[in-house]
Amino acid sequence: MGIEIAQVKTIEELLPARGPYIYPAGINDSYKSFSKYGPKSSDQPNLMIINPIYDLDGNTIMPGYYELLLSEDRQILILTQSQKIIATFPVFKLEEDKNQMQATQPMDKKSLRKSQKEQTKKEKQNKKLIREGKMAEEPEIYTNATLEYDVEGEYYLVKYERGRIRAWGVLKN
Repeated sequence: MGIEIAQVKTIEELLPARGPYIYPAGINDSYKSFSKYGPKSSDQPNLMIINPIYDLDGNTIMPGYYELLLSEDRQILILTQSQKIIATFPVFKLEEDKNQMQATQPMDKKSLRKSQKEQTKKEKQNKKLIREGKMAEEPEIYTNATLEYDVEGEYYLVKYERGRIRAWGVLKN
């Protein structure tokens, strides 16, 4: 009678093959704190550029997703990607919605007291929600950014909208 010796394997040979997306002990990136509790997304408008844009100096804006910002002095539109400035456009027209501006105008004493009471009531409700572990939702701000090419003038028109502010900028092609 012959004796058969079992083939000895190492632990790595017994385990299934591991690729770049298989995590030991079942830990995924979504379970890690930087993914779960990451920073909120920006409330600035996003702009998608499909075709490359060339300017007169030979610079190129490559296709991709960008974020459009308005400078604090409201004179320049800033195109950023991954918090790096890609391009700047001068603002030639700026508008603010008058309906929302009237809400910030001074009020008479009676309406001022009423708005203060409403504000304190809302603050109390938010504190209660925070204590209970429910976060109060921040109001959504309307944002929009568009990029249009004008064939006659041979320029790109950049439109920025955020809340009550609208601005237009131009990139000469």
